[in-house]
Amino acid sequence: MEQNNSRERPLLVPGAKRPVLAQRDLPRVNLGCGLQTPSGWINVDGSYNARLAKHPFIRRALAWLKFFPPDLLNIPWNSSIFVHDIRKPLPFSDSSVAAVYASHVLEHLYREEAQLVVNESFRVLAQGGVLRVVVPDLEAIIQEYMGERPFGTLTIELERLSRADRLNQRLLMRYPTPFYPHFLHRIYGSWKDLHSHKWMYDAESLIALFEAGGFVQVRRREYLDSDIADIGALEERSRVLNGAGVCVEGVKPELLE
Repeated sequence: MEQNNSRERPLLVPGAKRPVLAQRDLPRVNLGCGLQTPSGWINVDGSYNARLAKHPFIRRALAWLKFFPPDLLNIPWNSSIFVHDIRKPLPFSDSSVAAVYASHVLEHLYREEAQLVVNESFRVLAQGGVLRVVVPDLEAIIQEYMGERPFGTLTIELERLSRADRLNQRLLMRYPTPFYPHFLHRIYGSWKDLHSHKWMYDAESLIALFEAGGFVQVRRREYLDSDIADIGALEERSRVLNGAGVCVEGVKPELLE
């Protein structure tokens, strides 16, 4: 007689540091979550802030040593974040996840790395699972440079900038000032290099990234228009509306019998 084993099983691939347990329904993954850590999602981030959130004493000590500005101590990083560098294979088994979400993350990666994230998302998603990605909208940035107003009313600071300076600020390929001066921070910045943007996308190029990864039904979606339930729990207006971001969603196809 077979026994019904209802215990949750770990979803990690070999070599992962700790297990992420499945719930009754397949889990949903929020990549590069930052401060957006809604319940009901596995919130993944590989930044030093996410790592230090688990070690508050070390975090305070590094601030005291001026490794980073002291005001960063006031930023409420969630200590429950699952720490992982998304440039490496995602620590989940094949077909074990219902949805993957990433907002303003892929532009911080080289295009080849971004394609690997899309490919890894395809691998871990179950059939019919959904990948949703939001990135800064390159088309809107270029439209602004050409004299249009896709971002709506500008702040006084942005209004004062020349079109070229505003373009560079939007692209964020590099900051206008040198990286934080502490030499250890500079070493970390050179090692991880995750703060600046590496590759920018419009809807067409982001859709191509999805399709190259095997996704179907790939199309641009609007703010909160999604096949993922309760997307409003983690999608931020300021990252999508008024030219701030372009949203693309795709589905992992079901295999034909």
